[in-house]
Amino acid sequence: MAESYHSVVVVGAGISGLYAAHLLKAQFPDLLVVEAQDSIGGRIKQLHDLAPWPIEAGPEFVHGRHSILVHVTQQMGVQFREKEWPEWWYFKQDKQLLRNNEVDAEVRKVSALMEETVGGEALPPVGNDVSARDWLLSKGATPKMLAVADAGWANDFGGSLHRVGLREMIEENKRWVDGESYLQMDRSMGEVAKALAQGVCVRTSCPVNLISYSPQGTDGNSSSSVTLHCADNRRIRCRAVIITASLRILQDGVLQFSPPLPERKQQAISRIRMGNVVKIILTFSKRFWPEDQYDVDPSLGQHSVVGFVAGDRADALSLLPQDQVVSRFLAQLDEVYGAASGTQPATTHLVAARVVDWSQEPWVRGAYTYPTLGAEQGDREELAAPVASCLFFAGEACNVELNPCLQGAMESAQRAAIALALQIQPASYQVAKL
Repeated sequence: MAESYHSVVVVGAGISGLYAAHLLKAQFPDLLVVEAQDSIGGRIKQLHDLAPWPIEAGPEFVHGRHSILVHVTQQMGVQFREKEWPEWWYFKQDKQLLRNNEVDAEVRKVSALMEETVGGEALPPVGNDVSARDWLLSKGATPKMLAVADAGWANDFGGSLHRVGLREMIEENKRWVDGESYLQMDRSMGEVAKALAQGVCVRTSCPVNLISYSPQGTDGNSSSSVTLHCADNRRIRCRAVIITASLRILQDGVLQFSPPLPERKQQAISRIRMGNVVKIILTFSKRFWPEDQYDVDPSLGQHSVVGFVAGDRADALSLLPQDQVVSRFLAQLDEVYGAASGTQPATTHLVAARVVDWSQEPWVRGAYTYPTLGAEQGDREELAAPVASCLFFAGEACNVELNPCLQGAMESAQRAAIALALQIQPASYQVAKL
């Protein structure tokens, strides 16, 4: 049985794991990153066969200029373009395609409630969380308002209105400090992952199925000891490990611990929820939507549209054959843009299509966590808390600000990296600059 030793191991080569390794590689030159998939990036993934440019199958834009993500990537030379939020609405019952400033009072009231009022709400009592749907009903929401909130805000959260919880929704609203800018990079997200991986030893196609650990002072050890048991029977020993596996991997028991994790951490893991996202990516030979509706570059000669479906709707799409999912999306686009002329512009000009269902990615099993109904205050902190001075946790689910974006994953990695360095080498603490 092959066995190796590294002072620090990071489990997962998504942006959280790669950023943690980037921060620690100077202090721990033998640091190792192990990744179950055959490539780095985690939920950062591109499709290269649908268009002359890479299309993001995972995160595709940056929300907020004042974030650690923008700061770090600017040091890499990344340039950003700030875009207007592409806020258009289509109301099927009325067959109306409207700009954001053309919607009626009901839609504007939902915006005011979700963006402003929730910030002034008191946290629900322990054990008595309220769903976003029930909270909106208590504010006098109409059926149209509920539909708008579900299709807009809950979908963006990555969940459904009846599963989003008021407690974490309030917390996220209060803690968001990154700004409201809508930014696009001048390169793919994959290039950022590659840059963070420079100078780091990464072993791909190396799933870890068991982490056994003994804290400092037990079993006669003067320091903590961790052993990672890999699926290929390889064993990796280390002093400390940063675990960035997705929440669903922890919930489904794909990654086991010996001894088991503390009960409080297990409870936090069980209460937080990770939603699914299905992306339907279509490329067209001709633009059939208004030029000012989305980001358009006429020099490219080809156009792409990405449908983003989360929550219960994504779960329903997961049960359908992919050709049916594509057909449904084409029918929607034909209705929105061709009904007035009696044409089918989407179907006519389709070049290629792909469905990306994140629940089917075996080492991710979902998209990202959302403000969860029933999650208690402090659950994210408990999920992120170290165990036995040798197990450290990072990833978007561990972000105490409840921000599931890329910057949330990076913030959690920074906290874990600093905590680890201070724990096992406090005298030579020198975590890399951001």
